[in-house]
Amino acid sequence: MKKLVLILSIFVLLVSCKMLLKGAAKYWSKKQVKEFLENCEANSSKLMSDDKAKEYCDCAVDIVAEKYQNFEDVKKMGFLEALKIAKDCK
Repeated sequence: MKKLVLILSIFVLLVSCKMLLKGAAKYWSKKQVKEFLENCEANSSKLMSDDKAKEYCDCAVDIVAEKYQNFEDVKKMGFLEALKIAKDCK
């Protein structure tokens, strides 16, 4: 019974993580999403804890991708400008 609960918990966690990136994955490749998240977490962790930075970036990636469906546009505008779009993420 404990194994079943553990397996179900892991499954729910994995599905939840996939859902977080659902918006960005509609427009950007996995490589582009990964690049955004790495840059976001590296810069955001200077201003907040690593855990908070990860939460923030998981939210920001979807909002930024929705507004700028072409990843090259995000790279041209700069990382800080892109994050201003995600001001509602906490």
